[in-house]
Amino acid sequence: MPRARRTDGDATKQKILFAASKLIAQNGFAKSSNKAIAQAAEVDLASINYHFKGREGLYQAVITEAHSQYFDEKDLIALAALDISAEEKLGLFFEKLTLNLLTGNTWYSQILIRELLTSSSRLDQFFKQDGNRKFLLILDMISEISGLSPNQPKILACMLSVMAPCFMLILAEINPLSPLHSVSKMDAQQLATHLKTFSIAGLKAIKNQHSEN
Repeated sequence: MPRARRTDGDATKQKILFAASKLIAQNGFAKSSNKAIAQAAEVDLASINYHFKGREGLYQAVITEAHSQYFDEKDLIALAALDISAEEKLGLFFEKLTLNLLTGNTWYSQILIRELLTSSSRLDQFFKQDGNRKFLLILDMISEISGLSPNQPKILACMLSVMAPCFMLILAEINPLSPLHSVSKMDAQQLATHLKTFSIAGLKAIKNQHSEN
């Protein structure tokens, strides 16, 4: 009997999260009331407080869910543990990320872009928790390929160069008027190979410069 209650509770929580994500993507957080979210999820209003400890907790969960739609922390940990080169790991990273970007739900893209552009305290909180752990896992791959220590300031520029095209792809996907929108219609595998090729070439160039100095 307790297991059934937990299952029902998880189902309710997911319904709320799904409804909130859709409404927030369409209308923004401020215009998505708890009442509207509860109605869309077909749950009682008290369920939001019960499962997410209030409105802010729900939105934090939405941001975390949006980020995990593109690359879940568990997948990154599993990728980091593989007995393959950092170049191969980065290639697999791009394959999964690109596939998720091109086939995922645009609601989550809209939420991420909204948060990135407004730079709210909620995004800061996410990066201090879930986001920072993911950041460090990717940074380790970049460090190994570039030959730069994770503590060197220059490696942050490398991280920017590797990840910026992915953010641009999110923008291109959700904006049909963007001149880059056609890129989001490319074959996911071909695009992943392209991103991998350019990123690794750039990181190896940095490594050569570093060794010469």
